[in-house]
Order: sequence, then C-alpha cells, then structure tokens
Amino acid sequence: MGQKYAPYGLWESPITADAIAQDSVSLSTIFVDPVTKDIYYIEQRASEAGRCVVMSNKTQKEVFYKDFNARTRVHEYGGGAAIAYNGTVYSSNFADFRVYAAKDGKIKPITPEDPNKIYRYADFCVHPVHTDLIVAILEDHTDDTPRTVRNSLCIINSAAITITSLVSTEDAQSEFYAAPRFSPSGDKLAWQFWKHPDMPWEGGQIYVADVHYNSNTHKLSLSNAKLVACEANNIGACYPMWASNDKLLFTSDESKFANLWEYTQTCTKPVLSSVVQQDFCMPSWTLGNYSFAFLDENGTKTICVAWRNGRSVLYVVDIAAGSYVEIKDESFDFVVINNVCRLSDYTFVFTGWQSNAPGAAMLCTLTGPSFVPNFRVLSSTASTSAKPFPEGIISLPTPLELKVAGDKIVYAVYYAPNNPAYGGSSIPDEKPPCVLGVHGGPTGLETQNLNWQKQYFTSRGYAWLDVNYSGSSCYGRAYVERLQGNWGITDVSDCIDAVQSPQISSLIDTKRTAIRGGSAGGYTTLAAISLDSSPASKTKFFASATNSYGISNMELFANDTHKFELMYVIKLLGGTKEEIPKVWHDRSPVYFSANIKTPLLVLQGNDDAIVPPAQSWTIIDGVLKSKGQVEAHFFDGEQHGWRTSETIKKAIEFEREWYEKSMVRSIVAT
Repeated sequence: MGQKYAPYGLWESPITADAIAQDSVSLSTIFVDPVTKDIYYIEQRASEAGRCVVMSNKTQKEVFYKDFNARTRVHEYGGGAAIAYNGTVYSSNFADFRVYAAKDGKIKPITPEDPNKIYRYADFCVHPVHTDLIVAILEDHTDDTPRTVRNSLCIINSAAITITSLVSTEDAQSEFYAAPRFSPSGDKLAWQFWKHPDMPWEGGQIYVADVHYNSNTHKLSLSNAKLVACEANNIGACYPMWASNDKLLFTSDESKFANLWEYTQTCTKPVLSSVVQQDFCMPSWTLGNYSFAFLDENGTKTICVAWRNGRSVLYVVDIAAGSYVEIKDESFDFVVINNVCRLSDYTFVFTGWQSNAPGAAMLCTLTGPSFVPNFRVLSSTASTSAKPFPEGIISLPTPLELKVAGDKIVYAVYYAPNNPAYGGSSIPDEKPPCVLGVHGGPTGLETQNLNWQKQYFTSRGYAWLDVNYSGSSCYGRAYVERLQGNWGITDVSDCIDAVQSPQISSLIDTKRTAIRGGSAGGYTTLAAISLDSSPASKTKFFASATNSYGISNMELFANDTHKFELMYVIKLLGGTKEEIPKVWHDRSPVYFSANIKTPLLVLQGNDDAIVPPAQSWTIIDGVLKSKGQVEAHFFDGEQHGWRTSETIKKAIEFEREWYEKSMVRSIVAT
C-alpha cells in the first residue's frame, strides 16, 4: 500500500493515549541482596493508581501483599524505598508510612504504628553484624510546615520495632541526610549531609564516623564524626560507597565535573589521574540512584556511568591505576542507565533505557581483559497486552549543540515527524508544527530514551524539540550555574533562541511552535509567554502552550513548597524576597498574566504538595480577567506528576486537542 499524505499534525497514528496509558509501567529502581544475590526491582503501575510494586526476579512475583505500595515521601520526591539483606526485603509502605520486612512469605511491620503519618523513612542500610539494626533517614512531620520538618538519621530495631536517634542536631529543620552506608565490618558509617540553602548536588558533604555497639542496650552510637569531602555552597559530593573498611568512594564536582573521588585515613583525592569533563552522576533529586558499583570483592575496579552529549556511557575504572576504559560494543545501545548495583565479580544490574525500545531491568557480565559486555533483559516495561506498533514508527533523537546569541552553546534534542504510513504533508511546502519540551528541575536533564508521549506527537506529524537550557544537569557545574540568578530569563531565552537557530528554524514552522513543560518546566513555559523580560510575550512567539503544575507566583512557591526545595528558589533568583523584591515580582508570571496572548492549557494535580494547586488557580484567574484564552483540568488523587492510567490518558488527549485547536487546524482551514 502506498504512503498517504495529510497536513502535519493531523496524521492518523496507532500510538493512542489508551495504548500508552493502559499498560504503563515504569521501573523506579533495581537492587540486589548482597548475601543471597537475589535481584529485585520496583515497578510503578499506572493501571493500579501508580502503585509501586517490589518484584522478585527469582520468583517473578510480588514480594509484599497486593495493596502494598513501596514508596516513600522523604524529601517528597522519595527514592530509596526498599532494600534486601540475607533473604529479607525491607520497604516503606506509602499507605501507612511504616517500614515492613518480608521473608519466606511472612510480612511484618518493623516501625511503630503511626496513625497520623508523622514519620517517613527511606534509604536503608542493614548493619552487617547486628542485622536487626538498620540505619535510615527519618523525616519528622510532627510540626508539619516546610520550615519545621526535621530530618535526621535513625536506627530501626526490626526485632523490637523501635526507633532510636543516631545523628540529629538542634538545627534539624534546615538539615538533610542521604546515603547512610556501613563499612563492610560495620565499624564505620558514611553519609551525605547538606543544609539550607544548598541542594544536595550544590553543597552536599560526606561525613564518616566510628560506630560503637552497646551489648547491654543493643544500640549503636557514633563518635569522631569527620567531614571528609566537599564544601557547603561551592562543592557537591554525593553517593558514598565503601570499597573496603578503610576506603570510601563518592562523587565530587570539585573540578566542576562530578568525577569519582576516594577517602582514606591519609587523604581525600580524585580517583582518576586527570579530570574527565563528564559528570559521573545525575543530581540526586531522588534517593539511592547510584551510578557506580564495584566489580570485584576487593573494590579495586568499578563500573561507572558517565554522561556525554546527553547520553550515558559506561566506564570500567581501575581505582589503583587511576585509569578508565570505555565499554564500547555494538550491543551497548542504552542512552540512560540508572541504579547500578553489583551482583558478583564483573556482573552488575541496572535499569536501562534505549531510544528505540522500552526501559528494562538489565543484567550485564563483563568478560576478558577488554571487558566485553553481555547484556540480558531481566524485565521489560513493554506492554504485554497492547498490539505492537508498526515497524519504523519511532522517531529517533538527534542531539544538537546549538550556537545561539553571544556564541553560547545550548543543548537540544530534535525528533522529526515520522510515520511509515505517511510520505509527508498534503499542503505544498508546509513545515511541521513543533512541540518544544522544557524539562523540570530546573537542575535536570531531558534524556534521549524512548518516550511514547513524544512518539504520540511525532507519529501525527509534529516535530518535537527538547531544550536542555542553561541550568540543565550532566554538562558540568558551570552549565548548571548559568541559571543562578537568571531563572525565568536565561531558560526562556535559550528556548526562544533554540527555535530561531538555523539548525531548527530550517526544519519546523516557527510560527506554529508550542511550548510545554511540567513543574519548573511549567514555570519556564509561563515565564516565556508572560514576563515583560521575555521577547516571546510581546509578539506571541509561541502559538500554544501547556503548563503542567508549574510555578506562577514565586513568593507563594517559597512559602508553600516543601522543605527540600524551600531555599532552592533563592539561588535561582539571586537573593531573598527581602533582598531583591523587584526580581521576585518581575519573575512571577501571575503579575503579567495580561501579557499572555498565547492560548494556554493548564493541567494540575489536586494533591500536589510541591507546587500546590493555588499556583495554577492564580494564573488561570489572571488570564480570564484579561480575557485571554485558557483551558484547565485538575485531577483528583494526583500529586506532582501523573501516576494513574486515567490521568495519563486524559492529559495526553487534552494536550493534542489543544494544539490542534490552537495551531494546527487553522492552517488547514486557510
């Protein structure tokens, strides 16, 4: 059958919102029992209201009971919800915030009853000798406001079902902890610490302390706590992991790139003999996402993930020699690798994503002196019931370095319209409309893995452009710091400049470009179409816009958001509201809603604690008062992002209908 022709944006596609939503499963993490070597992974299932399910790779069954939700709200973004040790799986349960232990089919709570859900636990580590004692982050919401939540490290006694404090200070309301890790002997503990106004990747510090066991009380205590790496506000250290009883590895961006470092009793130094101008980790928005693991029991070699051109690369690092070798093999086609865990000598597991295939829990074994990889799929997120999409329908990403104003480099990823059933547009010389995606964070990265929502649009004849604007991660600290003091300015100009760049403007219809984003990406979307400082607000540069749970009022955000990001906005804007009130006003889209000429779609979760619904209501009211064009949808039961099949489906369809109405069907009518 010959190819069809139709206007761009109106192609028929088998990639439906139903098909995307009905079996939507994502892998949040994978972990290994260091004693039994059993592998587990956590699936997030949209069909079960976003429930997170701990699956055993050995039995292919759920570890906990049917309604158990292996998720934590520590730092609101969670992560680090579950671990396994010597046949027991430990996990936080989102339903009641208690921690549970599962072994041989028996499940029991190991933290006290908490009917008011005051205490949250995450990022567990079992003591290697006294295995009923587990160190964890404790987040105390007794006084539940962003300025009074208290964070500390605690010990869970799984036998007695008690909690005791391990590391806590009087300033706990401004402090944070992550990655507590016992040394192999259990004689030392390492952890990451930071406090306001830092985020963990900005000024995370690594501490090490001696661990003492009291046989009379069966309790642990610490002494000689020592700061071993990094500096608040200037250098970020993350992800501590013991190579042996006297050597600790972690990442540090002291060189302006997050490379591997090591600490011993004698010194703290970089592992590699020279700086690799690549980041060896992503910013730690969630807990437990390690990017390296040891390949041998002695901790002399590690497998490491680094980021180059917005994609993951794998290195084997020889710690003693200070050298590294890249894993280059035709079978390696992963663009995103997360949650790297050691299984056995030269064998490790990870969650991996490709540009042309769904994500999967993976196992890799390296063989020979050249470390030849053998990859095996443990579990795929591919739909088990949906009809396969036609071959050739996936639009592959093209990473770009765009030279914009002032010879500045901005990173972007372009996806061309693609559908094997169509040969192009039925309208002579038509260029495709474009959806410009703005990632959240803003210290984040829009990756190049297969995303069916993007394919939903490209298979209908849209182009898609992801802009990793100044402030994005995985291009070095200097690129991240471009945004400090410039949020709402530089991110906006980068998006506009990307569309106008010769590489992109030659491919798309720049007069039919929609800008869309969620969270911080939603803020950039609103800023672009409203702020006086944005060229796009004066000329209706963008033909359409979608804001999902984005910030409209900086003061409201600073007052109402959660503890983790409470001071984040201060660095991004360049000072406190008291220090620079005009900047706070001028970067708040709500005060400039009268400028919004671009048709705006607003999508918001009613239970969002990070960007509460009030942020969306205020911008909607402003647009309506100025007689602008706005449509809004609020979703009950949804928080910061969509977890349920029904919401995922509706959000996709609302967005497509909005673009068709605001920028696609108009050209057909003419």
